Amino acid sequence: MSELDFFMKNDARTAIERVEKLLDCGIFQQKNSSHVLFQAAFIELLIALRDLMCKTEKYSSRIVFDDDVKKTERIKDVTDLIKYVRDALCHPDSDNHYIEAGNIKATFNVVFGQGSLLKIDGFEQSSLYKDDICFFFGSQGIYLKRHIVRAFHEAKSKLHPIFAESV
Repeated sequence: MSELDFFMKNDARTAIERVEKLLDCGIFQQKNSSHVLFQAAFIELLIALRDLMCKTEKYSSRIVFDDDVKKTERIKDVTDLIKYVRDALCHPDSDNHYIEAGNIKATFNVVFGQGSLLKIDGFEQSSLYKDDICFFFGSQGIYLKRHIVRAFHEAKSKLHPIFAESV
């Protein structure tokens, strides 16, 4: 495990503060789904969260829960899922926007609560939970509460003792 220097600590603190502000601002409510900043807020959220996942893995230990994660060759846990979604958001030409079942692009589809958006050739984009929001990119879905918020809290908890150390 490497030591977190002053600049890395500051970057991590900034990412944590930004994630907290984005989660607390109310943009991810259904009534705001057509707001011009809804997608921008999600992009910033995933960029900051991906950074925290990297720092947590490097300076503490990887976040590895896999509840409701659709496992593939590239995606084994929530850290991989966050990277996949962040890559899709930052790279419009990425294959992460396509469903493996065919040459179908399905990106930034959102389900508030429980429901299904798409069914094709044995594949379905659906959210299983009434109390959550699911964002879809290609064949993958990421839940706001079950993946993003949980991973964020785990990262924050793992990084907190490191912040307490003097620089």
